[in-house]
Amino acid sequence: MVAFIITRRIGVMITKPLIKRSHNIILSDDGDICIGEIPGGSKVIKKPPEWVKVVLSKLDGLHTIPRILKEVSMKGYEINDNDVIWLINKLNNYGLIDENACHSDILTSEEIELYDRQLHQFSVVNKNNNAIKYQEKLKKSRVLVLGMGGWGTWCSLQLAVSGVGILRIVDGDDVELSNLNRQILYTSDDIGRKKTDAASDSLKQHNKYVTVEKYPVFATTDESQLSELLGGVNLVLLAWASLGYYRKNTVEESIHRLAHINNIPVVELGGDPFDISVGPVYLNNGNGLNYSEVKKQANQHFYGNNADIKKFRNARMKQQFLNGNRVVNAWQSASSLAAMSGLITDQVVKILTGYDAPALEGKKWHLNLRDFSVSEETI
Repeated sequence: MVAFIITRRIGVMITKPLIKRSHNIILSDDGDICIGEIPGGSKVIKKPPEWVKVVLSKLDGLHTIPRILKEVSMKGYEINDNDVIWLINKLNNYGLIDENACHSDILTSEEIELYDRQLHQFSVVNKNNNAIKYQEKLKKSRVLVLGMGGWGTWCSLQLAVSGVGILRIVDGDDVELSNLNRQILYTSDDIGRKKTDAASDSLKQHNKYVTVEKYPVFATTDESQLSELLGGVNLVLLAWASLGYYRKNTVEESIHRLAHINNIPVVELGGDPFDISVGPVYLNNGNGLNYSEVKKQANQHFYGNNADIKKFRNARMKQQFLNGNRVVNAWQSASSLAAMSGLITDQVVKILTGYDAPALEGKKWHLNLRDFSVSEETI
């Protein structure tokens, strides 16, 4: 917390100042005032005069500056208007104030209320007094979600309630009973339906403002198909289990290549019930390594120098299984999916809005759910 003393100076003002709604204004027993409780973002006013308390109470987004000045004067305080203006300006410079006179041309009043708590989050990081602009960016965004299984359903749900305007979902599968314990968008009534149809209905029930573009197909290496899927999207989420880094001519490789050419960010995730991984993020903006460069490194790490590991991983890639009639499926729990999808959605929202920098550019972050140990791979 940083303390400041009231002195006089005049600055540029905003119209309807509002103390960020994520911040409490706290009065200590000794008369000091603290605005906010977030480490690094709160500020302390040491022994302020009584008129300061009045001003703070009026920074509710409903009062204009002239109205605040009038109400302070009506309280009988002998204070120069410039001192009040300076105080408000100082709070604004510290990032403690939002401009409540902002309006949106694309968000309805109901949407603004719907995303109210998320706007608080944007407001804490944003220093430009207008968190709504980030919500507008989400509404104007189109995200391609490849795969509507465990990863895709959880991520799509969180992206929808976060306010992403268009979700383009891709999966050629039907809903099965075994999906229901971990693929969050489906219910028993959906068994036998196309996943894209069931997911679309569920997403619209959670947020009527989301538009869902359904592609009930499996993505292939066909360039015309992938070009259509990637057309007009702002971000690609690869939400299926894959060993694409260790094989040649894969769908993932084709997707990454097209995304790189078209400067479309790609986000990956993965894991199992005991170890989840989020990232890497490929911004495809000309900085950092691209997928093809990372793939070379990943291959060297995957096969390694141990002869036994190398021979069995080679056999794994060739699908040389002796499983007989046993069915071996990818497996994941709802709890691990909830954790990883929340982390991924956080990164996607940051990429789409720019309100904060993504932490996983060129990184893959791991969490072991058995002992909560963490590790990080830098690409």
